[in-house]
Amino acid sequence: VEIVSDKSPATYSTAFARYGDGPQHAMMVGNSLRSDVLPAIEAGGWGTYVPHGLTWDYERAEEPDNLSRFTRIETLAELAPLLERLKG
Repeated sequence: VEIVSDKSPATYSTAFARYGDGPQHAMMVGNSLRSDVLPAIEAGGWGTYVPHGLTWDYERAEEPDNLSRFTRIETLAELAPLLERLKG
């Protein structure tokens, strides 16, 4: 787990390179498509969107419909089963 203030593809690339086996084995889980999920995917990782009703308008973006590394879950309770499916 790493918390960053600058959520850009470059920041995610640096974090992904620092830990584990690179971006193909990294995932960002967040409630902001714009700042959390899309930059992580652009950096080569996986992005999981957990929508939240109190997300600022600035953080809203269109959900990608053609990215294999994008997933939407409704609650964090769905995260562990998602990770198990992706591992298999």
